Formats: sequence, C-alpha cells, structure tokens
Amino acid sequence: MADKGQIKQTVLDLLESVSSFAATFNPLFGIVTKLVGAAKKGVVDDDTIKLDKDFQQIHEKLECISEQNKQLLDQIHTDEINKNYGNLEKNIKHQYQGFKNMVENIRGDPEKSELYREDFKNIYRENDGHQNLNRYYDAIMEDEGAFGKLLLKIYLEHYKKNKKIMEAKCSHLAYIFHIGLIALMAYYVVTEDDEDEFREEWGQKVFNIQTKMQEVLKECN
Repeated sequence: MADKGQIKQTVLDLLESVSSFAATFNPLFGIVTKLVGAAKKGVVDDDTIKLDKDFQQIHEKLECISEQNKQLLDQIHTDEINKNYGNLEKNIKHQYQGFKNMVENIRGDPEKSELYREDFKNIYRENDGHQNLNRYYDAIMEDEGAFGKLLLKIYLEHYKKNKKIMEAKCSHLAYIFHIGLIALMAYYVVTEDDEDEFREEWGQKVFNIQTKMQEVLKECN
C-alpha cells in the first residue's frame, strides 16, 4: 500500500500528461474524500495538516497547467464553441472554488462546519450540479451536442490537426474535468451519497474521455 506522500506524488506526476488522465481518478478520489471527511468532523491534527498541504500542491499543479494552456489558447478564438461551453466551464470553476472555500472555512472555524457544508451544497446546486460534467462528457463522446458532431472533432478541424494546439485543448479539457470531479467527489461526501456508485460511473467515464483524446491526437500532424 502506497503511503500518502507517494499517492500525492503519483497524482502530481500523472497530471502532466493527457495519456495519464484516467490514472489520476482513483488516487485523487482517495485524497479528496479523506480531506472532506476530516473537514466534516472538524479534525485538525498532523495528518489533516499534511493532507491540506498535499491537496494544495495538487491545486497549484492544476492551476499551473491551466495557465500554460491559457497562454497558448488565448491566442486562438473559437467564439461559437466558447458561447456553447463557456458557461459550463464557469459553473465548474464556481463549484470547485466553493469546495475550496468550504474546506478552508471549516478548518478556520470547525464549530460552523454544518453551515459551511450547506453553503457548498447550495453553491454546487445553484451552478447546475453535475449537469455541467455530463454535458461536457456528452460533447466529447456523442455526436448530438451543440454542433452535431464530437467536440474534439470540431477542434481538430478548426485547428487543422495542429498537434501542439490539440494537446493544449485536451490538457485544458482534462483540467476542467479534474476540478469538476474534485467538486463532485466533495459533494458526494458532504451529502453522504453513494460514493461507490460515483466511483464506478466516473472511473469508466474518465477512461472513455482519455481514449477519445488519444484517438484525436493520433490524427494530428
């Protein structure tokens, strides 16, 4: 059994590559559920402090990857796609920030844990719940999205099979799914919903997403 430090390092290493997207799911799930579980109980000890630091490193890594992609993708405008999927991305970012705020607030004031958990649940629901991830997933996997074809195929045609740009687009989508799934994991823990059901459903879905990304990248120049 890998120790917590090894699990954190595994996640950090795997975040680097689109081809490792699916492999991040289980270790990330373990870290987030422990983090939220400890926060729910108002536990503050050496283990939870270490857990906080580990997650902060993962958060910083995700934001670093996002910023690197942004520098390239900001030069390219796909207005029609942004119009259809931009709100989903905003909602997911709000949900993720709501999760981070909840954990930080509970750490600072454990006696108000229930209040902060309710705040997070409300933020998650007000930003369309799990529908954001489902719509993004459908756009990647199905031909019946806003444009009548797979989102990754639209990008592939628009960017003329440019591998560097497509790698950045896939990496950005992986980032959105990472933060969206972190928020959804936290929501399952806070609402005491069926975590095994979530793990089974999205464990398969992240594998499907990674497969689609790899298929598209193989078509690039």
